[in-house]
Amino acid sequence: MSLETGRYLIHNGNNIVSRNLAEDRSLKPKRIVLLEPTDKIELTWIIEKSGDGYILNNRGAPTAPIEDNVFALLVHQEGAAKWTIEAVPRHGKNAYFIKGSDGKGWVAPDKVGEQIIYRTLIVGPSEPPAIPLNQIFQIIQLE
Repeated sequence: MSLETGRYLIHNGNNIVSRNLAEDRSLKPKRIVLLEPTDKIELTWIIEKSGDGYILNNRGAPTAPIEDNVFALLVHQEGAAKWTIEAVPRHGKNAYFIKGSDGKGWVAPDKVGEQIIYRTLIVGPSEPPAIPLNQIFQIIQLE
């Protein structure tokens, strides 16, 4: 299932994925973190179809992996990643892996407030494959 360009929320379990609400004022890349649930509109994502991948923008900045974590790029946005968003239907209609071009992907940290990790995804050798829930993100389109 392919996503259309539009506004979305990204969750891992009950927690939301976004940039921190409070950030320093530098132009350094901003951390993408796991946050407690909220209804704040600034936590929305713009997911933009780009060729056979997607650009994921949070609060006006596209994302990219840097040193095994996921960041939003305020400058040098040409370095944004083209992510692959792969459905995981047995975990629900809005369940997805978010992968980079090197086969690694997004992994939620253990605690709220910590940064989204970028590493090799684990898929257990069973049928159906066992997938840790911290690798599955709910991507929900907003009206």
